[in-house]
Amino acid sequence: MAASEDSQVDFMIRAARLMDVPEITRLNAQLGYPEPESTVALRFRRIMGDRRDHRAFVAAAGASTASSSGAIVGWIHVFIDKLLTVGPRAEIGGLVVDEQWRSRGVGAALVNHAEQWARQRGFALIVVRTNVVRARTHEFYEKCGYQLLKQQRIYTKEVS
Repeated sequence: MAASEDSQVDFMIRAARLMDVPEITRLNAQLGYPEPESTVALRFRRIMGDRRDHRAFVAAAGASTASSSGAIVGWIHVFIDKLLTVGPRAEIGGLVVDEQWRSRGVGAALVNHAEQWARQRGFALIVVRTNVVRARTHEFYEKCGYQLLKQQRIYTKEVS
């Protein structure tokens, strides 16, 4: 269990569960990805169906044990990235902390948990991508010890 620095409210990091999808959906909207809960639930089921290479964790406020539910105040998704150009590595696929809980240690605790998960699987490197307009996020990752590797552009194309 971790305690926030500026209050007596505690939070616990635990594996995300299907019952957390409504709160994950709410937090996704805060991150700029508003989508129906059914869409998020479908993605969650697909991703969590591959628990060997994917894991999602939530920060639950007021949860006293790993089995307790509490208000979900943040989540992180970490996965194993396998490419031909570089060796396998862990990557943070998403991280969001509730607007009311930012700068209280939740994000750092979630990142730490994802890093532990990667280390337990034998990975020495973890990568995270972040939008160039998220200056506060860049500062956060730098405080967590991450170094800027490169900047890039991402293109998409509908193929259906």
